[in-house]
Amino acid sequence: MPQLLAFDIGGTQIKYGIVSNTGEVIAAHSQNTCASDGGPALLVRLLELARPLVAQYQPCGIAISSLGLIEPKRGTVLGAAEAVPQYPGISLIPVFEAEFGLPVTAENDVNCVALAEGWTGAAQGVQDYLALAIGTGIGGGIVLGGHLHRGHRAAAGEWGYMNIGGQVWESQASMSGLVRRAVAASGELGLDGKAVFARVDAGDVVMQAVVADWLALLATGIANLIYAFNPEKIILGGGIAGRGAPFLQDIRAAVSQQLLPDFQSMTQIELASAGNHAGMLGAVRNWLNSNSVSALKGSL
Repeated sequence: MPQLLAFDIGGTQIKYGIVSNTGEVIAAHSQNTCASDGGPALLVRLLELARPLVAQYQPCGIAISSLGLIEPKRGTVLGAAEAVPQYPGISLIPVFEAEFGLPVTAENDVNCVALAEGWTGAAQGVQDYLALAIGTGIGGGIVLGGHLHRGHRAAAGEWGYMNIGGQVWESQASMSGLVRRAVAASGELGLDGKAVFARVDAGDVVMQAVVADWLALLATGIANLIYAFNPEKIILGGGIAGRGAPFLQDIRAAVSQQLLPDFQSMTQIELASAGNHAGMLGAVRNWLNSNSVSALKGSL
């Protein structure tokens, strides 16, 4: 069975391991990114982590998911990677290819999550879908006609920067935006998303009003994306997905209220289900999409 070495490089953590060409995670590890050490040091660390796994498993390729805008031909970090100083400008693919002599691919982390949802998650069998990650900000991946849509300069899916009601959408509709709203309404410091929803469930009318306003703004942006892309599905991930069925029911109702009747049944909204290894899985799916069957056979 062909196996690949996969990396999921985030601002705080590196997840890495061995994944089969059928989506089975055979080995999984994690390390601190040590982002403050900078991009060149991170690249050295990645190669050090890769060497023993390449020797042990002899993978047929290396698949990389990374924070930032990633140019796919050389895996060059174009920007949006402020968490790691001196990371923009680094080209990941030629360094790994020169070190290991294996075919390498690199892609943006949220794009990889989108690919994972289409491979093993909530968008299996779907040709046109969007994946939204709702966390500190709001980012996403776009799959149209079964193919990842990167846009010019690999910046498609940065819809968190949309202007809605005179405000940057993610500044208000992300999880961090929800917490800021809750703190402003209650005067309490130290709240987080779990605490906010615990108050909602306990009947706190102030927090219920805060969450209702937040849901309406989040739904407005999602409705705009439905009008723009007409996807079969929208997959919602990030920390909020952990709330499960209550959030899904609420956001479906809120989005429906924002849509014209003809659009209300066109797009199905689901929670992400590819799991904690979604970044690695999506990186491998991207590698498989980029490499021919003959390349896989040649590795056996």
